[in-house]
Amino acid sequence: MRGFDAMVDQCRHRIYSFAFYTLGSREEAEDVTQEVLIRLWENWDSVDKNRIMAWLIRVTRNRCLDLHRTRRKRHDLLEQNVIDQSPGAAAGPSDPETDMRRADIRLLVENALRTIDEPYRSIVILREIEDYTYAQICAALEMPLNTVKVYLHRGRRMLRERLQPQESGGSGAIANGIA
Repeated sequence: MRGFDAMVDQCRHRIYSFAFYTLGSREEAEDVTQEVLIRLWENWDSVDKNRIMAWLIRVTRNRCLDLHRTRRKRHDLLEQNVIDQSPGAAAGPSDPETDMRRADIRLLVENALRTIDEPYRSIVILREIEDYTYAQICAALEMPLNTVKVYLHRGRRMLRERLQPQESGGSGAIANGIA
């Protein structure tokens, strides 16, 4: 089982990060990460080790979509303090004003991402936040390359449009920085 432990160490953060950006909740992202790793344990012998990251992202995405459906059915959309729950703190010392600005930008982007429908949201998160290659996204979401490229273009445009109204607050540079 050393192979399983090594795989968990290697991919745990990526699963959590994808779930967090998809769901916007630290607790739900932790739960999804745990559920996905349990599914990996249960299916360890049958999962193709060469395509394991694609399998993990697909399982994570499906679980996140299930949670979105559950939320919608219950009409239980609670606002959460995303700034305090954001994964990964900035490395090195910085001044409070810079930290506040980064937190504001992160909050704007995360809130805008939550308004984008699937599969655009997943593709934008995988490419822009998780830094997946097009080939990895195609494998994870089982989509042809051209479809991924088109959806990424549309998802980026949707994200820009949602960030555009914030331009008066100085975040227009954010919207313009999204390729």
